Amino acid sequence: MSDHQGYASKDLKRRPFRTTLTLFSLTSVVTATTFVFLFGNVLLDVTSYAVSDALSTSFGTFFSTFVWTILLLVFLLGVIVVSTTVSLEMVTRRRDIGLMKAIGTLLDTIFDFFMAQSVILLLAGILLGLSFGTALYLLGLTWLTSVVPGIVLTGTFPYLQIIILAVVLIIAGYLSAQKPIYDTVQESPSLALNPEVGTKVRVAGYLDSFGLSFRIATKGTGRRMKGTRRTVISLFLSFTIASLLWIGGGVVHTTSSDYVTRSMGENVIAIGNPDLLEQYYDAYSLYGSPFNETFNHVQSSDMINGTLITDLEEVLGVVRVESRLVVYSEVQEMSANIYNEELEQMERIGLDRNSYAALVGIDWDDTLSDWYYEGRRIDGIDQVWIGGKMASDFFVDPLIQRLGILGSSLEIKAQAFDSLNGGMMAIMDISRLQTFWGVSGPNLVLVQLEEYDESIILQLDSLAASYGFDIYRQQDILEGNLEAISAIWGLLNPLAIVTLISAFLSLMNYLLVSVFGRLRDYIIMRSVGAKPSFIAKVMIAEGLSVGLKAGIPALIVATVLSIYSLIPEAAVSSMAYLPITIGTVFISMLVVILLASLPTYIFFATRNDLRVSEFSS
Repeated sequence: MSDHQGYASKDLKRRPFRTTLTLFSLTSVVTATTFVFLFGNVLLDVTSYAVSDALSTSFGTFFSTFVWTILLLVFLLGVIVVSTTVSLEMVTRRRDIGLMKAIGTLLDTIFDFFMAQSVILLLAGILLGLSFGTALYLLGLTWLTSVVPGIVLTGTFPYLQIIILAVVLIIAGYLSAQKPIYDTVQESPSLALNPEVGTKVRVAGYLDSFGLSFRIATKGTGRRMKGTRRTVISLFLSFTIASLLWIGGGVVHTTSSDYVTRSMGENVIAIGNPDLLEQYYDAYSLYGSPFNETFNHVQSSDMINGTLITDLEEVLGVVRVESRLVVYSEVQEMSANIYNEELEQMERIGLDRNSYAALVGIDWDDTLSDWYYEGRRIDGIDQVWIGGKMASDFFVDPLIQRLGILGSSLEIKAQAFDSLNGGMMAIMDISRLQTFWGVSGPNLVLVQLEEYDESIILQLDSLAASYGFDIYRQQDILEGNLEAISAIWGLLNPLAIVTLISAFLSLMNYLLVSVFGRLRDYIIMRSVGAKPSFIAKVMIAEGLSVGLKAGIPALIVATVLSIYSLIPEAAVSSMAYLPITIGTVFISMLVVILLASLPTYIFFATRNDLRVSEFSS
C-alpha cells in the first residue's frame, strides 16, 4: 500500500490546481462544520452565562431545543458534503481509470491507487479543516466574552467532540470514495473512457425560458455528473440550516419574548412596600437574584387597603387593577404511588424533598397575566401551576406528584412559563394562600395602563404615597428581560453566516469541478464560435439551476418547521415578518449562488485560449 501511496502522492502533485481545489473544498467544509458544531455546543450550555436560573429553565428549554436541531443538521451536513466532495473527485477520474484498464493494469492495483489518493486528500482536508475550525471556535469564544456581560466559560477544550467529528467524517469520506472507484473499475475501458458519465438527458428544465444558456445547462446537468444529486442534498441542508437560523430563530425569539410579555403584562405599574418591590423585581430580572429568607412581607403594614385599590380603579387611563399576595416559603415535594404495568406492582414516584419557593396568590378570573403553560387549567382552589425550575429540578414527575405547603397537599395542574425567582415558583388561588398565612388582603397591586403616560404615573405615585406605599415601573424590567433574550438569540448570527459560507463553498466546488470535467465540451463550443462570456453564462445558469433546486425546497421546509415544530404557540412580530424574512433569505440564496458562479465566469471571461490540460481527466 505504501508504493501506491507514493505514486498517488506524485499524481496529485502532477495535477496541482485540481488537487488544490479539492483540498480547499474539503478544508473549508470541515472548517465550517467544526466551528458550527463546537460553537453551537457552547451556546447549548446556557447555564454558563452569568444570568439567573430563569434563563436556563423557562427560556433555556426552547433555546436548547432549537440549537440541538441546528447541531444535528450541521453534523449531517458535514458528513454529506465531505462524502460528496470525495465522491465527486473520484467520479472525475473515470478516464484515468479507463486508461489504466486499457493498458492492462490489475484491478486491485487501480483500486488501491485511487483509494490512496482519496485517503490522502481526505485526511489532509479533515486535518486542516479541524485545525482552522478550532481556531475559529477559539475566536468565537473571544467574541462571546466581549458581547455577553459576565459570561463564565469552563475552559475545557472539546477534545472528545473533535475526535468524534473527525472519526465520523473520515469514515463517511472513505466509504463514499470506494463506490465510484469500484463501479468504474467494474466497467469496460471504453465505457470508463466515455466523457459522459450518465445517459439520462433532461428534455426541459424549469429555467429554460430564460434563454439558450439555461437550456444548455439543463441538458448538461441531466447527462453528466453523478455527484449532482449529492450536491443538491448538501446544498439543501446548508440552505435549510441557514433558513432555520433566520426564520426559525426569529419565530422562536419572538415567541419566547411573547411568553415573557404574557407572564408579566405590558404597561404595568406595581404598588407595594418599597423593599417588597425591590426584591420582587430583582427576582423577576433574568440578570437578578432569587428570593431569600429576607423576603417576609406579610405583616399588617405590608397589606394594601381595599380603599387604595378602589381609588386606583377610578384613575383615568387605568385598564385593570390586580391584587396579588406574594410570599416566600418552604415547600415539599410529595411522593405519589402509581401502578407500573410492566412490573405489575405499585411504584413510588418522588423523593420527599424540601426546598424554598416563591408563592404567588392570584384571582384566576381577574389576572392581567396570560401564561403559556403545559398541562391543564385550574378548576379548584387546592390546585397550582408551578414554574419551570420547580418542575425540572424539584419534582420527578410534577403532573403526578403534589406540592406540599404548610402541611397541606395541593394538586399540580400544569407547568407555567414564568421567570419569577428563576422559575422556582408556584401560582395558586389568592384566597387559599391568604388562608395559609392568616391574612385578608394583598401585598402587591399591579396596575395596567393604556400606555406609559407620565402624568398618570405621577398620579399613581402620589396616590400610593398617601397610603405609605411606593410604585415600581415593571416595564423597565420587562424590556430588560426582552433585551437579554434578544442578546442570546443574537449569538446565533455567526452560525447562519458560516452556514451560508459553507453552501457557497460547496456550490463553488461543484461548479469548478463541473467546468474542468467538461473542458473538452467547452473547447468544442469555442471552436464553433461561442464566446467565453456565453460559456460562463452556461455555468452560471447551471449554478442557478442546481442552487434553486436545493434552495427553494429548503426554504419551504424551514418555514414549515419554524411555524409548526420548533416552539408551541409560535408567534411573529408582525404580519409582514414571514414574507419579509422569506424574501430576505431567498435573496441571500441568490447572492450565494451567483457568488459561487463568479470563479467560473472569471475563468472563461479572461481566457482566450482554452486547452485540454490537467483539468480534464
